[in-house]
Amino acid sequence: MKLTPVMQGLLWMLASTVSFSAMIIAVRSLADTIPPFEQVFLRSVISLAIGLPMVIRVWRETAHTFRPNALGRLYATRGLSTFIGVSAWFFAIAALPLAEAVALHFTLPIIGLILSAVVLREHITRARWMAVAIGFGGVLIILRPGAEAFNIMALVVLLSAAGYASGDICTKILSRTEPTRLIVVNLNIYLIVFSAVPTGLDWHTPRAGDIPMILVMGITAWTAHMCLAQAMKRADASVIIPMEFIRLPITAFAAYVFFTEIPGVWTIVGAAVIFFGTWQLARREGGH
Repeated sequence: MKLTPVMQGLLWMLASTVSFSAMIIAVRSLADTIPPFEQVFLRSVISLAIGLPMVIRVWRETAHTFRPNALGRLYATRGLSTFIGVSAWFFAIAALPLAEAVALHFTLPIIGLILSAVVLREHITRARWMAVAIGFGGVLIILRPGAEAFNIMALVVLLSAAGYASGDICTKILSRTEPTRLIVVNLNIYLIVFSAVPTGLDWHTPRAGDIPMILVMGITAWTAHMCLAQAMKRADASVIIPMEFIRLPITAFAAYVFFTEIPGVWTIVGAAVIFFGTWQLARREGGH
């Protein structure tokens, strides 16, 4: 059976979400020994190295993406937005329980959906609004606003979500005309440039035992962004972005396996609600 472009986009986004979840586990594992900016730098260097043969083949094309024109500015905006999103996210992962950090990060689909309507002029269907509303309801179940003292790191997560959402919108615009390989290569170069100075000022030489997780972090970052770019080519951002919600149950399970972080009852209930909303979106949009 031939899959519709929307269903293809959803599957690519699912692959991207799984990769991002694996990256989160690697980042958390390295939090005690490697500072967040250095993590951003190392993951970007590894991601760029993975695509080195591709970079060599398209080097002249890549050079065009750094020109001071409209296309170059769009690439730069994406690079800066993603750098802010990634850096803030890495700080938050080190400070908050993973399930809570990921739940807070699900303000990303809300911001992304609004930007899709305002910037991309996409038609937001009722199913897409419902998926986001259900997913956000699941997040509120987990967080239970007012149940605990406010954590300042919540603001850092919100900053990260805004950065990621802005970067996703730029990716959607670029994917209309630009090859996936250029989009991914350019991003890694910008992340290396932006993170180089803070990394140099606070460099911690990785231990031998950190190397496997550093490699996992870099590899999964590369696969996540490759899959994300492919997803954006096949479906509207407003249908792709809500798939981010499924990252919560995946990450919560991984946090239990790797760090013995046991999700509470409300986290499990909220995750079920989030999964239901995402499944409904895939079922309704997949046949269009």
